[in-house]
Amino acid sequence: MKSTKPTIKDIAKLAGVSIPTVHKSIYGKPGVSEQTRARILEITNELNYSVNVAASCLKRGMWNVAIVLPLLPHNINQFFRKIWDGIDEAEKMMLDYNVTLIRMPCGHTSAEQFDIFENILQRDDIHGVITYCWDDTSLNPYFEQLKEKGIPVVTVDSDAVDSCRIGCVTACGERTGRLAAELLCKMVPPTGRILLLGGNRLMSLLRANSFGFFSYVDGNYPSLAIFEINNTGGSSSLEDVVVQELENHPDITGIYCNSASNVISMCKALKRTGRDHSVVAIGSDIFEELVPYLEDGTVDATIWQAPELQSKNAVWMLYEYLSGQAVAEEIRYVKLGIIMNNNYCDYL
Repeated sequence: MKSTKPTIKDIAKLAGVSIPTVHKSIYGKPGVSEQTRARILEITNELNYSVNVAASCLKRGMWNVAIVLPLLPHNINQFFRKIWDGIDEAEKMMLDYNVTLIRMPCGHTSAEQFDIFENILQRDDIHGVITYCWDDTSLNPYFEQLKEKGIPVVTVDSDAVDSCRIGCVTACGERTGRLAAELLCKMVPPTGRILLLGGNRLMSLLRANSFGFFSYVDGNYPSLAIFEINNTGGSSSLEDVVVQELENHPDITGIYCNSASNVISMCKALKRTGRDHSVVAIGSDIFEELVPYLEDGTVDATIWQAPELQSKNAVWMLYEYLSGQAVAEEIRYVKLGIIMNNNYCDYL
C-alpha cells in the first residue's frame, strides 16, 4: 500500500514554492518572507507533517559540544552536582540527534577555565560550547574568538555581561531574591534584623538576587534592617563570620543564603550558636546534605532554581541554534519552587 505520509515535495506543491523554500521555513532559516513562512507552516500543520529529526541528523553527521562546567570538591559542589545531573540527562536526550557532549570540567575561578578555552580554540572538532561564568566579563574575549570560528556559546546559571554568547539558561536573579524575601518576611516578626548571605558579588546573577531581596524588604517591610555578608574575600571562613554576626546581634530573626554552596555553612553557624530554632533560615536549592537540616527545622525552606533543568535546557538551546532553528529567547528562565520539609523528596 502506498504511504500517505506527506513530504516536503507535497508541501512545496501546495504552497506554490520551491522545496528549498519549504526547508528554510520549517527549520527557521533566513531567506524567506514572514508571509511565505507562515503559509508554509500552516500547510505543514494541516497535513500533520513532522520532521524526521533522526534521519536529518544522520545525514549531517556528528556535532561535538564542549561542556565547560565546574567540578568542585564534594563539600562545596552541591549546586554543580545537580548541573552535571542535567548534563547526564541531556546526553541521553541527544543520542538521537547525533550530538556528542565532551566533558571538560573546570575549577572555581575564571582563570582555571582559560586553558580549557585555549584548547578548544586549537581544535577543529568542536561545534558548540556550554559554560558557566565565575564573573561578568573574564570569558568574553574567548567568546569573541569562538564566534570568529563559528562556534556558538550558551551559558548556564551565571551569564557573561555584554558578551556575544547566543543565549543563557538561568533562574531570574532578581525574582529569586524577591521570592526569598517575601517568604522570609512572612515568617519573621515585623521588626528586627535579617541577614543576607549574598554570595559572590563578582557575578551579576547574585548581585541581581541581592537587589531583588533588598528591594522587596525595603518596599514592604521598611522596619526590618538588612545586613549583607559576601564571600568574595577575607581570611575567615563564612561559617565563622556568620557565627560572629549571630553572637553580636541577638536581634537577628531571619537569614537567607542565596548560594547553594554556602547553605551548609549557614546551617552549621546556626547550630554552633544555638540559634537553629530561633532564627528563620531560607536556603538555596536542594541536595542530600541539606536534608537533615530541613528535617530538624534548622532550615525552614529553600528556593529551588532547577539546576538540572538549566543545564539540560542549555544543551537543547545550543542544538536549536546549530540545527538552524530560531532561538526565540536569548535568556530562558527556569521556574522557581519553594521547598520545605514535607516536599523536598519531590525535588530531590
